[in-house]
Amino acid sequence: MDKQKNLGRGVLSNVFANGILQFLNYAFPVLTLPFLGSAIGLEEFGVVNFFSVLVGYFTLFVIYGFDASATRKVPELEDDFKKMNLFFVEIQSSKVLLLILAFIVFSLLILIIPEGIDNYKVALATFGVTAGWALMPNWFVQGIRRMSDLVWINIIPKAIFLGLVFLTIKSKEDSYLYPLFISLSIVICALLSIIYLKFRLNISPRIRFNKSVLIRIWQERLVFFSSFVNNFNQTIGIIFLGFFVTYSEVGVFSLGWRMMNIIQVLVSIPILQALYPVLGSQLRSDLKSGTKVLNESIPLILVFIFSCSSFLWGTSPWLIQFFFGEEFMESVGIYRWLSIIPLISVFNHLMGSSFLLNLGYDKEVLRVTIWVSILAVSLNLFLIWNYGLNGAIISIIITELILFLFYNAVIKKLGFNFWRFSAWKLKVPQLKKNDGA
Repeated sequence: MDKQKNLGRGVLSNVFANGILQFLNYAFPVLTLPFLGSAIGLEEFGVVNFFSVLVGYFTLFVIYGFDASATRKVPELEDDFKKMNLFFVEIQSSKVLLLILAFIVFSLLILIIPEGIDNYKVALATFGVTAGWALMPNWFVQGIRRMSDLVWINIIPKAIFLGLVFLTIKSKEDSYLYPLFISLSIVICALLSIIYLKFRLNISPRIRFNKSVLIRIWQERLVFFSSFVNNFNQTIGIIFLGFFVTYSEVGVFSLGWRMMNIIQVLVSIPILQALYPVLGSQLRSDLKSGTKVLNESIPLILVFIFSCSSFLWGTSPWLIQFFFGEEFMESVGIYRWLSIIPLISVFNHLMGSSFLLNLGYDKEVLRVTIWVSILAVSLNLFLIWNYGLNGAIISIIITELILFLFYNAVIKKLGFNFWRFSAWKLKVPQLKKNDGA
């Protein structure tokens, strides 16, 4: 009973801490967006957001799905410090190696992207985010359920650099300072987190490139492709817009998209990430009860998302008019169309990551996401070419709906009874720990 209570407290603490950390990571851009838009103008705003999305792919590359695969492994190693420490070194070394490869590819991309050379300062400053997440040990701290320990480590650097944004950015020539300050805040938070692990838990911060690192990268490739493609489906529209429309139109679309993404980042992701390792243990030890707990979590998540989305839906015209100005008002309609995405994405995440990945069906998840991503590329190319911003909106919605249908089909084909509607009651799910895990 004491173990169950401690686990429950650990999960709730992780949910709360994840919410704060996600807020800090996302609040920096959100709180400064109105100021940034007025200081650098709509076109430069589009440039900054374009490279932000592009660098996001490289960030996913260096994270490599370890936030899922490595996090679920950590609890199994907690009773053997030596193995856990070696595992930490192996994962961090893998991420640094991937960072080196990412920087080489990104440098080449700048040469072929429209106006890439002209915006090299913004591009390189934004890439610092990837470096920060390559060093960030959140995956490990999440696994040992001590995310609350990192809250203050993140608050102070982000607050300092948030202030610098308002003090230093005066015109469009200063636009590169915005991603630079975001990058520096993440890098410093990562370094402070590593120092914390070293002196508080005696975890080694060494980087070591050897055969085991290459093997680890190869073994986790399926989880990486799945996580990468899931993000790809929602963001590829912004990349295509950068090639087919003006950066001003990219700016309008990206603001609406960012407002939609606020709900995912601040509400959905913290809860889903905190539940992930616990749901995994329960599903693997008792599939029936684990599926029931998973379904018990759905109503509470949906209520949070719907409430936040409804508030933002109603206030979005005033918020955009007041903070950004008339030239951004088209973003209101874009956000309102996209506001359905967080609700659909929750189901897709629960079916794909929380259920199938936790049960080891990595290949099945990968097949689904690859087919859906091919469809997403085709839809975006056709619809953006013909309908511009409206085409990008339609593509995102259709892609998420098709992903939902594909996951349902795969789960039924595997013979699982995923949906337990009798468990859909508005209450906190009963989490239990498998002592043999």
